[in-house]
Amino acid sequence: MMKPLIEVRNLVNKFGAHVVHDGLDFDIFPREIVGLVGGNGTGKTVLLRSIVGLQRPTSGTVMIEGKDINRLDTKEFLNVQRLWGVLFQKGALFSNLTVIENIAFQLKEKTTLAEDVINKLARMRVDMVGLPANAGAKYPAELSGGMIKRAALARALVLDPKILFLDEPTSGLDNVAAESFDQLIRDTVDYLGISVFMITHDLDSLYSICDRIAVLVDRKIRTGKLQDHLKDKHPWLQEYFHNKRARFMTRG
Repeated sequence: MMKPLIEVRNLVNKFGAHVVHDGLDFDIFPREIVGLVGGNGTGKTVLLRSIVGLQRPTSGTVMIEGKDINRLDTKEFLNVQRLWGVLFQKGALFSNLTVIENIAFQLKEKTTLAEDVINKLARMRVDMVGLPANAGAKYPAELSGGMIKRAALARALVLDPKILFLDEPTSGLDNVAAESFDQLIRDTVDYLGISVFMITHDLDSLYSICDRIAVLVDRKIRTGKLQDHLKDKHPWLQEYFHNKRARFMTRG
């Protein structure tokens, strides 16, 4: 059986007396796309932050390639951190840097590569995510929403991570741009052999590119394929996966 890339066990997150997660258990395997959904206040972003070490959980473990990230010293954590890339909801590009400079930033900070090699690698990522060559010299304010997402994806990929964490990657995009970005994510996974864990509310994304779906409900997590969740009798899942906007998912 394939070994998980990420193993989350008995994860608990509390804020004072408020329990957000109460014993979450799930895995993320190599070369798969897992979509995370849940209602408001279920702690989707809290969970993502717990996995990437931006927030220490109240209890439980997060193992990435067999290493408990909450037991690593600073140097060990920085080494493990190179295993993932993160695309934040609004791109989070540095507004005073060009696209190429944004993409090259981590290479300059975390490697000893020569300047010309860094620029070459950054331009390769521009091409990989489908941006025109002239986009590299532009600033974020000069880009469309879809181009910002692609530039942010290029930056997240620049250190050759094994997993991508995406926070609402198609939020704010029109249907055509969202569909195109979904396909880009799928193609990237297939081409690079990486994994993706993404927070999303986009039913199209869940249907078209996710291998499995994780649902936060009742402070727990339920993971499975789309068909598993369609048959789940929990009221929130019934409402989410069987409302009018989701009817296309049950066709055929």
